[in-house]
Amino acid sequence: MLTSTSALHLANRLGFGPAPGDLARIQQTGFEAFLEAQLNPRLADLPVSLTTLLGNMPTLSMEPTELYGEYWWKARVPKDERKSEALIAPLKAKMRQVGRQAKIARLARAVASPHQLHEALVEFWFNHFNVYENKGPIKVWIGAYEEQAIRPHTIGRFSDMLLATAKHPAMLVYLDNIRNVAPVNSAAGGSAPRKKDTGINENFAREVMELHTLGVDGGYTQADVTSLAHVLTGWTVGAGAEAEVAPAMEYLQGRKGAFRFAPRRHDSGSEMVLGRTFSGDSVGEGEAALLMLAHHPSTARNISFKLAQYFVGDEPPAPVVAAMADAFQKSEGDIRAVLKVMFTSREFLTPSNFGIKFKTPYRFVISAARAAAVNPANVAPLFAALKELGQPLYGCLTPDGYACTEAAWLDSNSLLRRLSFAASMGSGSYGVADMVGSQGTVDSDRLLETLGPSFGTATLSAIAQTDRSHRAGAILGSPDFMRC
Repeated sequence: MLTSTSALHLANRLGFGPAPGDLARIQQTGFEAFLEAQLNPRLADLPVSLTTLLGNMPTLSMEPTELYGEYWWKARVPKDERKSEALIAPLKAKMRQVGRQAKIARLARAVASPHQLHEALVEFWFNHFNVYENKGPIKVWIGAYEEQAIRPHTIGRFSDMLLATAKHPAMLVYLDNIRNVAPVNSAAGGSAPRKKDTGINENFAREVMELHTLGVDGGYTQADVTSLAHVLTGWTVGAGAEAEVAPAMEYLQGRKGAFRFAPRRHDSGSEMVLGRTFSGDSVGEGEAALLMLAHHPSTARNISFKLAQYFVGDEPPAPVVAAMADAFQKSEGDIRAVLKVMFTSREFLTPSNFGIKFKTPYRFVISAARAAAVNPANVAPLFAALKELGQPLYGCLTPDGYACTEAAWLDSNSLLRRLSFAASMGSGSYGVADMVGSQGTVDSDRLLETLGPSFGTATLSAIAQTDRSHRAGAILGSPDFMRC
């Protein structure tokens, strides 16, 4: 049987920390059975309260085309009428419903889903394939991007997720591939009429290599980036059979938000990427290039390092990363196989690795909400908490996503903001229901029971000396709770 300390480690690292009763359940289940259940989740098996909540959010199941047509305000207002505040204000209010539903769904699942590894991986992969919600129509696609390009592939094949993100309109708009067009009058073609797009845009190709696959030291050159950008010309956003006009963001009106390959905007000439030649006038050329990157040894190392940094330690042990990379290549990018190697490694399971990770704001907020048994229907106030702590949901402007290391998040100002949040959570201000005691605050005794061996002797002594009305806040604001 697992010790309570080992059970806490698994709850903290495979997910976002224990909810009431979790540590006892993990101990009774045992390591191997618990790990297998997390690696093979029955995602439809959710608490009734969570299922009901998600079922009342219609935008979660909508396609990007539907979201664009119904919620993107510019698609519903002629260009010459966009200065009419009376006209556009209600449309913008309706548009904001999409992002709100996406955020509630993300946080509610993170707080209440029993499939904690899946939820942790959603955060990890969204950061890896980051898009920024406040760029144009991404506002109405952000939830669909997570639902369609990230969630179905978290424990599947890396290549499937790479292709899914690369073809999603949110990514194509975010990294400007909608502006990536074969040069005008080039030998390969590119003679389609256009407005503001004038030729090759390398943004997407560069980030695919630097961030999504090979890594900054992955062995590619600037020439490889340029060639890949040529290969990915014509990967754009549209409705299919429309006039071949370059769909820069302001020209998306009337288009329906689906991925589209536009042959007349594609450079079909010969390009060499990492020593392999690509040419042709079909979407298969770009797919082949991305699959080549997905299966490259540098990608195996880059993905393995980033997973180990997130789950094992800020400076993950080289033997673990090497073993994970080997599993990645042998399994052709099977994420489940890579995770199993990592979670069963001596380095991950050794007690010296327990509690060494400093929680990001996201992990800190979610772990506090889980420990305090926040009702998943009451997670909306956590939006503001995450923003105040510096990690607004879907709000990372840069394509590298939010960092997961201590150096990125540990400073005095951040700690003060965390203490303020902990005090508010402990006071019962965040929709806590069944853990509120007679004084209206979170029951500190039940909180300590939930968190088990999270605290050292000095912390427990300090908590005991705190006034009972503030004790829950002291628990959640303690240095020990800020680590996992």
